[in-house]
Order: sequence, then structure tokens, then C-alpha cells
Amino acid sequence: MGSTNVSTPKTSFAADDGQEVLDLGAIFAIIWRGRWLICACILMGLILGIWRGYIASTPLYGAEVQLVLDTRDEKVVDIESVVSSLSATDEVIRTEVHILGGRELGGQVVDRLNLISDAEFNRMLRDPGFSPVQSLKNTIKRILGMEIYDLNATPDPAFLREKVIQTLLANTNVVNIPDTYIFSIWVLSENPFKAADIANAFADTYIENQVAVKLNVTEQATGWLAERVTELRSQLETNERRVAEIRAQADVTNSAQLIGLENRLISLRSALAERAEDVALQKTKQASLSALQTEEDQRAAARRYGYGPLLSRAEDPQAGWRAVLAQAARDLRESEAKEQAIRRSMADLEITIATQSDALTEVVQAERDAEASRLLFENFQNRLRETSMQVGLQRADSRVISRAFPPDRPALPNKGQILVISVFLGGFLGTVLVVVLQLSRARLHSAAQIAGLTTVPVIAVLDQFSQKIKPEQASALGPQTRDGEAIRNLRTSLLMAQGDAPPQVVVFTSAESGDGKSTLSAAMAHNMAQIGKSVLLVDGDLRRHYLSNPLADGNSKPGLFDVLIGQSSLADAVLPGALGQADILPAGTVSGSAADLLSQGGLTELLALARTHWDIIIFDTPPVSVVPDARIIGHHADLLILLAQWNTTRQSVFVDALRQLEQGGRSPDGIVLTKVKTTAKPLYGATRRSRDRYYHG
Repeated sequence: MGSTNVSTPKTSFAADDGQEVLDLGAIFAIIWRGRWLICACILMGLILGIWRGYIASTPLYGAEVQLVLDTRDEKVVDIESVVSSLSATDEVIRTEVHILGGRELGGQVVDRLNLISDAEFNRMLRDPGFSPVQSLKNTIKRILGMEIYDLNATPDPAFLREKVIQTLLANTNVVNIPDTYIFSIWVLSENPFKAADIANAFADTYIENQVAVKLNVTEQATGWLAERVTELRSQLETNERRVAEIRAQADVTNSAQLIGLENRLISLRSALAERAEDVALQKTKQASLSALQTEEDQRAAARRYGYGPLLSRAEDPQAGWRAVLAQAARDLRESEAKEQAIRRSMADLEITIATQSDALTEVVQAERDAEASRLLFENFQNRLRETSMQVGLQRADSRVISRAFPPDRPALPNKGQILVISVFLGGFLGTVLVVVLQLSRARLHSAAQIAGLTTVPVIAVLDQFSQKIKPEQASALGPQTRDGEAIRNLRTSLLMAQGDAPPQVVVFTSAESGDGKSTLSAAMAHNMAQIGKSVLLVDGDLRRHYLSNPLADGNSKPGLFDVLIGQSSLADAVLPGALGQADILPAGTVSGSAADLLSQGGLTELLALARTHWDIIIFDTPPVSVVPDARIIGHHADLLILLAQWNTTRQSVFVDALRQLEQGGRSPDGIVLTKVKTTAKPLYGATRRSRDRYYHG
């Protein structure tokens, strides 16, 4: 048996420094192998582009109108505007762009041009005809029990208007030209004249809205000012009447008269003080006169107080003294009466001053209220006059600098662009499809790829045979053919695999079925026999017996199975010269479990006997990933060769086959990549043309 060294499969390809390496050559190889699919996708994209650009698309004409935001604040009269002009900030510009492309302005354009009656924008007016897509949708909804809307029913007018607005806005684009105050409104329509009309309608409606907004605000301000002026006029008249009434009711109408009354009160207070002093003197005089008893004192007192003449005129001194006392009493009463009169005058005057002061205060307050009302009235009346003048002076903040005109050629579809994009997308999608398919399937494509997965060497890369070869046709691979030369190269590799000791038992297996191991086994047996080796080709596939069917009439004759169970000898089971000069041991009449039978030890005895009769014993075994037969037979092999079919064997299955062999204790000694297409061979080696020229001149 051969070596039992175990190699670890590589799950990724890395450089010597451990970093991932991007293999551009492998990527290019993938794309090159899928070039026909990519070309097909490009052709399909081109066909779809032609259909889309020249057949299916309806020509749309584009019309553009340009407006500029006028930042100049021109005034005909020097009065303050009710509504200020728009400032040229970025926020204002972005806001105006949204207004121009908004639903409100779009609705006004729809109403202005009566686009609801236009079949281009109102899809309800179009003949729906038969729609397979809509019919399929209705069928699915009917199956799911969902509600089906009748498209032919009369829709709600508001809903219909909204749908028309949506269609209009979908065909309208509003942009601000960078670093300017200019807005561009671009409208698409099936009719060039309609496109221009709609674009101009957008501009005109927008400008009219600006003026209308200012007029509306100005009219509202004028109405409010008029109401306030009327209220203030009424309030002013009321305050002026109140001032007149207060003045009519009050004796003092100004502060000078009140000051005169206060000065008079001060004079009365001075006179009252004098009169009070006089009364005190009169009382003192009367008291002193009443206290005198002698005639001489009375006469002296009468002269002192000015009553001497009255006393001297009296005939009787006593009668004269009584007359003096009576006169003193009368003087006291007179002084007291004057004092009381002054006090009454002062009291009346104080009341008058207080009353007149309150009245004057009320007059002043009423006059102030009236003046304030007059000032407000005059201010509002002036503002009302200014606002009324602005009604005829309002202008829009924007103006049209370039009106839309009917275009002479469609703007859409851009046929050249559609074709270029279609070709590009077709090529891109084709490339992506090829790469995704290759990566999703992870097929084996090269010896370098296999070398990145395992340390087991690739001993041969075999081209796909120039014609379909079956195992029984192995003799067709003659020495003067390219296919025959490939088999001879592989034969040389097998014979030199173990140095000076050529292998005697060679086992061919594969990761998956269909990799060509049966044909290769037969071709190798035939080729070995041609160099004088005695060769035994064993059909080790006890289930499908792919070699036995054409070379031994199926499983009708005894074979490997019969020898292992002891029902036939090896000499009786072998078919001499069944494949040219090579002998064949067919699968035999299989009737039980092949794996159990191969594991019982009979195979060791069979091979020991075969080694004494044949130089080369070649086994064709089933795939490793399907049954364990190859792993069991491989333990008895001098060489275990694992086959992988180019662009077919899945990488995951191949790695799993390697793992199964190694877990079974027998790593393959070599790997053969089979059925490589000659059109892909420039990526790996010589071309088929160069080889054919070598063999055929």
C-alpha cells in the first residue's frame, strides 16, 4: 500500500505574510469563461434598450421657463410697505423652490388649464383596454378575498383632482440655478405646445399669487385700520364732549382762577387772625372795665379806651359809666360777629377751592384723554391713507426672464443614453451574474485554485477529449492524437510517482459522479498494456458497474463481488483481453452491501494474489462523497488518484472528499483536473491549435 501521509485542506488562499491576496487573474478567468453569458446579457440589454427607446416610450417634449427673485426694493412713494419683499437668503430660496413645486401651485395650474379634462394627465379618460397585469392582480385579490376596485367607476372629484396634480408634478421639475437667484421650471408633455403652456402657467400663477398675497394682506390691513380709525374718531368725539361738559359745570376752568381763590383764602386767614386778636382785646378791655369801682379809675379807663367823650357827656357819672360798659359790650359783639363772618367766608371758600380743584383735575385728565385719542386717530388715519395708496402699487417679488416656447424635438427618451445604459447594465448584470453563479457554485477551474485548497499535488490537467469517448472506446486514444498524448503524460506521472518502485495498485476515484474516472481508468489500462505491462482493470463500482456494462455484459458474469464472497475464483472471474491487451475484473453479480463486503478482509487476499499475476492493477471506484467504497479500497492502493471535473466539481464537495479520505487515514497521492475546455486553456497552458499543429503538422 501507498503512503498514509495526511494533508490538510486549505480553506483560503493567503500570501506568505498571512494577508489575503486578491487574485485578479482568477477573477478575469471567471469573467472570460462566462463571456458568452455576458454577451447574451449585453445583447438582451441592447434589445430592451431599443424596445424602450424606439418602440415602447412615448416622446415627451420639455419646455423651460425661468424666473428671477428680484431683491431690489423700489419705492414709488416714501411709505412703509405692509408686506416686505423677500430676502435672498438660502432658506428663502429653498422655500420658494418648494412652493413652485408644491401641490397648491400645481392645483392652481390644473384648474387654470383644466387639465382634469386632459387624457394625458387624467388617466381615467384613457381607454384601459385589456391589461394582463391588472387582470392578474384582480385574480390574486379575488383568491385572497381582498376588495377589487372598479377602475371604470366614476371617481370622487377631489380624488381625481389630486391624481391629476400628482401626474403633473411628476412631469415637473423645479431647480434653483446654483449661485444665482434664478429658478428654472421644466415641464414634460406629449405635446410641445402644451408643455410650454404649462410651464408659463406655473410662472404666471406663481407671480400672480405673490401679488395676490400682498394685495390680500394690504386689504386686510386697510380694513382693520379703517375699523380702528372709526373707533378712534368716536372715542375722540366722546372725550371732547366730556371736556366741554366738565368745563360747563365748573366755575374754574383753568389753574389761574384756582390760584386766585387760594390767594383770597390766604387773605381771609390773615384777616381772621387780626379779627381774633381784636376780639381778645375787646374781651380784655370789657373785663378790666367791669372790674373798676371808683369814679376816678373809671374816668381814667374810659379815657384810655376811647370812651372819655361818652362818659363826659353823661350828666350822671354812674349813668355815663353804664353807657361806657354798654358800648364796650357792643364793640365786643361787633368784633365777634366780624370774626364769625370771616370764618364762614373761609369755610365757603375752602369748599369752593376743593370743588374747583377736583373739577380742574377732571378737566385736565379729560383733555389729556382727548389729546391722546386725537394723536392715535391722526396716526391711524395717516397709516390708513398710506396703506390705501399701496393697493395700486403692489408688485411681485419675482419676474419672468425667459418664457417657455414649444420645443422642436423631444427631450425624452434620450435614445442614445438609453442604448448606452442598456448595454452597460446588460454587461454589468451579465458580469455580476457570471461571478455570482461561479462563486455560488464555487466550481474548480484551475490547478492554482486546487493548490489553494490542499497540499496534494495536481499531477495532470486533462483537456476535454476531442470526441466523446466511452470506456470501451479507450483504444481510440491512439499514440498520434492529442488525447492519447495527454494519457501518456499522466501514465508517466503515475509510474514515476514513487521513484524507482513503480506503483502496482492504482485506485481512481472522484469527489462527484461524472468526473470521467471510468473512462480515464479504461484509457490508462489500455495505455499501460501498450507498453508491455500486464494490466488488470477492476470495476470497483459495485453499485453502478459502469465498466462492466459495456465490457462484461453488465453483471451477468461473475466478478469482484463473487470473488470476495468466495463463489468464484479470481482466474474464473477475470475476462482476459476484454479491453485490448488489458484484462478486466467486472463488478459481478452484486446482491448485498458493497461496503460491508469490502471491509471483511477478502480484498486483501484478492490483491495479494493479483499482485503476483499482473504488473498494474487499476481500480475504478465510486465517488468519495457518495459511498465509502473508495476509502476502503484506497487503503490497499499504492497510488490513490482523486479526479475533479473542470468547471463542474463543486469546491465544497471537493474539500469534503479530501476531508473524508484523510479522516479515513488515506490521503490521495495526486489530483487530476479533467475535461478542461480547450477554449479556456490559454488561461492555463498551450492552446489546442498549437498542440494539433504539433501532432498533425
